[in-house]
Amino acid sequence: MRTVARVVRLSACLALVCVVAIECHVAATRAADDGRRAVEVKRYGIHVRVPQAWRLIGWARDEQAFALKLPQDSPSRSGFVTCRLGVAPEGLEEYLKRLERPDVAPPGSPESTLTSDGDKRTLRENRIEPLDAARFGKPLAEALVQRLVTIWEIESPTGEHSYEIVTRVIHDGTLYTFTLATDEAHYDAYRLDFEDMLASAVFSPPETGLRKMPGGFWMQRDFRFALRLPADWKPAFGPSDKVLFFATGKTHQVFTDNLLVLASPVHPLDLEQLKATLPEQIAKADEHARVECRIVPQGGTAALETVIHTVRGSLNVAIIERRFVSRQRNYEVKFTCEASEFEKIEAALRTSLDSFVEVLDEPPRSEA
Repeated sequence: MRTVARVVRLSACLALVCVVAIECHVAATRAADDGRRAVEVKRYGIHVRVPQAWRLIGWARDEQAFALKLPQDSPSRSGFVTCRLGVAPEGLEEYLKRLERPDVAPPGSPESTLTSDGDKRTLRENRIEPLDAARFGKPLAEALVQRLVTIWEIESPTGEHSYEIVTRVIHDGTLYTFTLATDEAHYDAYRLDFEDMLASAVFSPPETGLRKMPGGFWMQRDFRFALRLPADWKPAFGPSDKVLFFATGKTHQVFTDNLLVLASPVHPLDLEQLKATLPEQIAKADEHARVECRIVPQGGTAALETVIHTVRGSLNVAIIERRFVSRQRNYEVKFTCEASEFEKIEAALRTSLDSFVEVLDEPPRSEA
């Protein structure tokens, strides 16, 4: 009897495996036959399916994961779908508040009522809504929870109307912004296609280019330099291809404390001259800036350390950066923090700057 029971259980399990395999095959076949194609940018942690007619024109550059060109009625200037990555704010509510004050936004910014081309933008919808599990699937709804949907109506100086739909979601500490810009004639159809694209989205952690090493160091894998981060700071996806190392600290509404490292080929750096001229250059470019410069030790060499107190939007910020030359290249290492947070952790920021080191030999991997 025991043998018979085992055979029955085994048969049931095999039957279940077959059913699952058939369902997976059917799902894959349907996905292949749905008239859409995959757009996958692994480094940015995003995979979607889009209509075949949406032509790929931009791929993995700076903060933009992809850009697609959509068929439009001539002579429309719109017809694009883009996906951009950024540091997540405290919550989508912070962006909701910011978008409700377009009057304070500079022309050409995403929140402005006036574009750089002179188009007039009218905010038609701006709402946070839960992600519908029936529409987007339970796994995606549970991972994202909610989204911010913003719809702009745009009128050109010649009277043509177009629309811009922006959907923002937060996944694993990263803000994903999906934008559809379309003419009036295609608005209804493309909005449905846009929703289908969002429902097909598969997210994974974007690549930072950094690797955890022993001793609390984070190493840039390609350029082989490393430093320790302040407590509670973590690597993040960089805002530009020029930023080799990017990390974030505390978030203050839509602003997040951050660290970035830039590098260039070795060239002479006159620290004394920079110390004398840089404060005036910064003050000319930023009327709010208060600047202090000094030369400090940096490993086996010296660096120009600059501290700037200024304003970003409505926020007071402080910046501490060091410029120096190593055996391999020239570096700029810069922390930007909310002003009161900077006062609390200034010593920790300098300790992090002091820890900067180039890794010439392959170090052992961290077990953490």
